Amino acid sequence: MLYASIEKKLLEMQKMLNSEGKLLSKENLAVCYEKFREKFCPEALRLLDGEALLDFMHSHATKESLVYWLEFKDDKELPAIFGSIAGGSALKFGLYKRKETGKWLTGHPSNQRELTIEEAIGFARKHRDQLIKGDDLLKQMPVSPSFDDYVNLQNSLGEEAPDVSTLAWGHKYFSLLHPNILDDFHSPDYQRYMLTRMLQKTPSDKDGRYIAAYTFQQIAKHLGMHINHLTYSLNELYGKPYSYWRVGTTDGEDSNYWSEMKQGNFISVGWDNLGDLSWVNYKSEDKEELKKLMLEKYPKPAHVSSRQSN
Repeated sequence: MLYASIEKKLLEMQKMLNSEGKLLSKENLAVCYEKFREKFCPEALRLLDGEALLDFMHSHATKESLVYWLEFKDDKELPAIFGSIAGGSALKFGLYKRKETGKWLTGHPSNQRELTIEEAIGFARKHRDQLIKGDDLLKQMPVSPSFDDYVNLQNSLGEEAPDVSTLAWGHKYFSLLHPNILDDFHSPDYQRYMLTRMLQKTPSDKDGRYIAAYTFQQIAKHLGMHINHLTYSLNELYGKPYSYWRVGTTDGEDSNYWSEMKQGNFISVGWDNLGDLSWVNYKSEDKEELKKLMLEKYPKPAHVSSRQSN
């Protein structure tokens, strides 16, 4: 499942993090999960309705709400080691209450719409009902789920809980209730990045965050790690996702220059008449000189040469 070199890195990282006291024991992790479950399990959500439900789920004015625990909670009850959903606007939860006016808003940050209290309660009810449905689906997963079980889970959540399962906060809610089934990377971008770094196949589905959990769980079991220890170790090893450039290594014919590039520690991107470009630095003067050279060696409309030199 894992290359030996990657397995070694992960095990060594876990050992180091343990020695530094950065990882919670499985027993302490279980206490955190149980604390969250006691407070926000489906049974607790079912007991509430109206404004009480709305505030319990979506109020940012209290440290006892679901949204606060998911995004900001960081203490002994629930330390900030279960995957971050920080950043962006409060609208990532579907709605929020503006502190200055006390009005509930929904929409896009650049196009917000004010809600009546009944409309806001409707959002909370919808979210509650879908969280409950999602929890039911996760409870139906077998003890040792197969890849196909995860594919079915992904599809079922998309049908039964579309407004919460596709969002980071909904995924975090489910992962805290079911750490034996899900991972705690709440962004598909993070999941795909970490799977790629481990040389694992990523889901063909652009979202696929529940399908991806299969591989993370399988690797955790293979290494004898708790899923939280695996994701913590991956974060320490590989950091945040980043972009990279792909460069072709052929000349359009039969020649391939990869070995030469690798040995010489350089890349070639075509336009050989430009010669050595090592003089080009990240400054406007060099950029202008390169534009002139492009026009001289490869006469084209100015906007084309400008775009290529960029």
